[in-house]
Amino acid sequence: MSSFSLPGGLYPILDAAWLEGHAPFWLQGDHPEQLARRLRAVGVALVQLRCKGSGDAQYRFMARWMGALRTAAPGVRVIVNDRLDIALDLAADGVHVGQEDLPVAVCRRLLGRERLIGLSTHTLDEVVVAATSGADYIGFGPVFATRTKADALDARGTETLAAACRATPLPVAAIGGIDQAGIGAVAKAGAWSAAMISGCFNADGGDLLDALLAAWSG
Repeated sequence: MSSFSLPGGLYPILDAAWLEGHAPFWLQGDHPEQLARRLRAVGVALVQLRCKGSGDAQYRFMARWMGALRTAAPGVRVIVNDRLDIALDLAADGVHVGQEDLPVAVCRRLLGRERLIGLSTHTLDEVVVAATSGADYIGFGPVFATRTKADALDARGTETLAAACRATPLPVAAIGGIDQAGIGAVAKAGAWSAAMISGCFNADGGDLLDALLAAWSG
């Protein structure tokens, strides 16, 4: 594992498909920098960049947001989803991989000890195995039903999330369908953070970060 401590709380995921489908103006002009400044202002410490398009599309999306975050929110750590090669090229702060992606051990060998590696888990068995993988934290979910992932599994619920938190010494990032109404229960279940895509924003394109932080803190 890396040698630095992990920040907790909100863990926004900037997903290319969701941004393009629901708020195309966020990808125009200087809006990436505006959002980066907001994330920094409310104390968000970790952000993930995710794009499931072609390799070129992934690189363009992640490079643009990485530039915005490094410029407007230099204290925010940036994690790249899946693409270890892009994480290395952009000097990201880490990578998040799934059960069928590159093994954590390979990622660690290439990233070194000082960068973060997250590993997605969906069952308690996977949670237990992940504790010995060398990952810095795990994602667990989906906690609630989600529409931001076409192949999403059945919702696990907060009781299973709590069991997952008890089953591992690693910080647990809860993910899947979390919104303002459910984030308090996620915190009470023992999660280290709430990884969120659509739940961070309202229908008009504004953010809900202040309200979410208040709900997280109880």
